[in-house]
Amino acid sequence: MEYKKLKRFYKNKKIFITGNTGFKGIWLFLILKFFGAKVKGYSLPLTKNDNFIFFKILKKYLNKDTVYGNILDNRKLSKTVRFFKPQIIFHFAAQSLVIESQKKPQETLEINLLGTNNILDISLKTKSVKSLVIATSDKCYLNTGRKRIFNENSLLGGVEVYSSSKAMCEQLINLYLSFKKGKLNFGLSSVRAGNVIGGGDFGKHRIIPDIIRHLKTKKIYLRNPKHIRPWQYVLDVCYAYLLIPIFHYNDKKKFSGPYNVGPSNKKLFNVLSLTKKFTSIIGENFKINFRKKDRFTESKLLVLSSKKIFNFLKWKPLYNFEKSILKTAQWYEIYLNKKNIKEFSETQIKNYFIDQ
Repeated sequence: MEYKKLKRFYKNKKIFITGNTGFKGIWLFLILKFFGAKVKGYSLPLTKNDNFIFFKILKKYLNKDTVYGNILDNRKLSKTVRFFKPQIIFHFAAQSLVIESQKKPQETLEINLLGTNNILDISLKTKSVKSLVIATSDKCYLNTGRKRIFNENSLLGGVEVYSSSKAMCEQLINLYLSFKKGKLNFGLSSVRAGNVIGGGDFGKHRIIPDIIRHLKTKKIYLRNPKHIRPWQYVLDVCYAYLLIPIFHYNDKKKFSGPYNVGPSNKKLFNVLSLTKKFTSIIGENFKINFRKKDRFTESKLLVLSSKKIFNFLKWKPLYNFEKSILKTAQWYEIYLNKKNIKEFSETQIKNYFIDQ
């Protein structure tokens, strides 16, 4: 979809984003600001030990549009939504790390499942809401490790806490679509995106952030170097998020439901390929070490079919694997050299949406 059409749709729209201090949330926040939307974020209070470094860099620009609160605090969340009266809600607030989920299973289930239920229930009670887009995960599928491609009709399930929590979120969304169908005054969709890369990611136990953290030692430890993942650029994924509400406005029933968002699958890349490509672009000679035995369970192969969103919404990724890594490396180069992150991030957004 053309830049002008996106800008025309989102200009002056009231958008509410949960988890706007996180990696994908902050990029979507910046894009919507770029399009002239009125954006309000809702996220946990910042702490000294969190990984919201990207948001902290831009805090003076974004702080006034952010309400700090817990997604499990239904009273505060409800009050914030009712006061703001958003037309569109993007739900990102979650415990999004596989390893952390296995260390804190109860907390993960509460945040991911009950938090999602809170935003669904509040949206149902808020007349202004016309579209709700919920970020779940490509990990929601029952992945036995066999070589196959998952589409939106594939069996849901989980091999560990994180994937199980996301599968349950999908079932909850389906419950609202099925049993509350007549009561929904908004379009409702989940987005099952693959492994997202891009500047501004400082999450724990993630490959590119780990490389940035270990620039001094030049040593990186990979848990599963041969595991294949659907790597994709953060702005490609945000573009998919942005398209869904537009179609909800046109026909909420027809365009509600889940969407896979992944790369073209012409080539498949494993963890080691990503690591080697990124370290070569940033010009650093890293020693890559492999952990002999990983005590955490993760699926070996994950490939998504995005035919539905290709055909229904005419979305396609604009950046391939190599360009995605290049754009990511350029962002971290600006960050490491302590240059203007806000200006460069806005330039990357402009280049993506206008200069294609």
